[in-house]
Amino acid sequence: MFNKPSVLAVAVAAASLFSAGVQASGFKINEQSASGAGRAFAGSAAVANDASVVFFNPAGMSRLERSQASFGFTYLQLEGSFEGVRTDATGRNSNLAVSPTTPYGEAGVYNDGGDFMPDKVIPFGYIVHKLDDKAAVGLGIFAPFGTATDYKQGSLASGFADETQLSAIDIQPTFSYMLSDTLSFGVGIDIVYAQGLLSKELDLVPLSAAYSAAQGGQAINPEDYRGYENKFEVSGDDIGYGWNFGVMWDASQATTLGFAYRSEIDFDLEGKSEFKQSTGVMAYSAGSNAIVPADTNADKTRINALETAIATGTPDMTPLDANGNPATGTIGKQDSRVPLTGPRSATFSLAHQLNDRLQLLAGATWTDWSSFKYFDVIATKSGTIDDISGLGENYIGHIVEKWHDTWSYSLGAEYSLNQDWTLRTGYAFDASPVEDKHRTARVPDNDRQWLTAGATYNLNSSWSFDAAVAYLFIDKSKIDEYNYDLDDNQKGYDNLKGEFDVNALGLSFQANYRM
Repeated sequence: MFNKPSVLAVAVAAASLFSAGVQASGFKINEQSASGAGRAFAGSAAVANDASVVFFNPAGMSRLERSQASFGFTYLQLEGSFEGVRTDATGRNSNLAVSPTTPYGEAGVYNDGGDFMPDKVIPFGYIVHKLDDKAAVGLGIFAPFGTATDYKQGSLASGFADETQLSAIDIQPTFSYMLSDTLSFGVGIDIVYAQGLLSKELDLVPLSAAYSAAQGGQAINPEDYRGYENKFEVSGDDIGYGWNFGVMWDASQATTLGFAYRSEIDFDLEGKSEFKQSTGVMAYSAGSNAIVPADTNADKTRINALETAIATGTPDMTPLDANGNPATGTIGKQDSRVPLTGPRSATFSLAHQLNDRLQLLAGATWTDWSSFKYFDVIATKSGTIDDISGLGENYIGHIVEKWHDTWSYSLGAEYSLNQDWTLRTGYAFDASPVEDKHRTARVPDNDRQWLTAGATYNLNSSWSFDAAVAYLFIDKSKIDEYNYDLDDNQKGYDNLKGEFDVNALGLSFQANYRM
């Protein structure tokens, strides 16, 4: 449920396209240019080949010979698989087989999640207008970050992460000026519309607890509680603002150095939290060894039973809700928010023209991922869902991430085959910000290496076209995820343990028009 307008109507319409996969570490996106992708984005802050320099370093806009526009897209072919085991709230794992002594075994009930990485198309577009020989203005529309995972219903991982969607679109106006024949600078403003969705499946009545309640005399069929019983979902959106700047300096006739900085951007994704089945929701009460409506207030029920017992000699164990009325298991939607910070980054680049045909490029980028510590869902109005979570302080969810800052490195080369064709290749190492201890099923990230190749074809003096292919070698990722309280201490027995295997192939295309 999205309750805020976007910057422009076109931004809202396009935002659903701007969700990412795993091309860059964390939830950052690198797919803003096909010409850059061909050299693994090496030297991107030190070259001005086309209008995509609006994103990589706005200082390069004033170095373009003519006004021009660049637009294109990247298609990400993604594949993710998981092997592991789930442990429920009573400490029973998903490999426990059914037997006369363990009728609550759930071996074979949960699936492995299938291919949980959906393919994505990430578009981008830029335009640069030369005011004169020294000054230029530009506008970029692109995806600065995003992530997407979607596990098959009833999966081992769904108790922690069923679906995760983070989409963003950045509208960036920029200005650039040549301070001298060798030095230029540029500045930009980032207006970012972001929307997100988090969901998980709920096992409010573990199967072994249902059997315990039935053995205690409750008239239920325990088998009705095999697997998950419900699904929780929160969605929201927000607009955030940031800024960026860059400089380019020709250290010599053959060598150019570039620096680009992007600020962090804060969001409060405001929307609704809800149970997809909102009526007749049942949960297990360990204190009474019974399955009761999920909106039960245990304290009020105990007080009511005590008062009735004193007055009549017979306790009334009718479950009560928070208002002292008979509980019905009705779970209303709650207004909520998800705070999120898009990290700041700094890029250092070098481009060296070795001879008339060959250019060598290198780069390094620092990203302040330590700003991302939690995926929190916080209720903005009191209700039943935050009561059920048991976290306190109006928290509905608290996922510990605690990422750390990273560096990525890249090397590349461009070779002018003739006046029509330019060939590119590149290699990059991109370190993951995720600590093994806090890896989650929502973002099962790990270190990756890229091998890329690409080319530019100059059709005529006005039109050129770029294409690139990138293959990512991503380390397998182990996970041992638990729930945590607000002091970041392990909470309960719920656990997901296993290994992720993720593969990615990116195909990028771009058209450039020189005016």
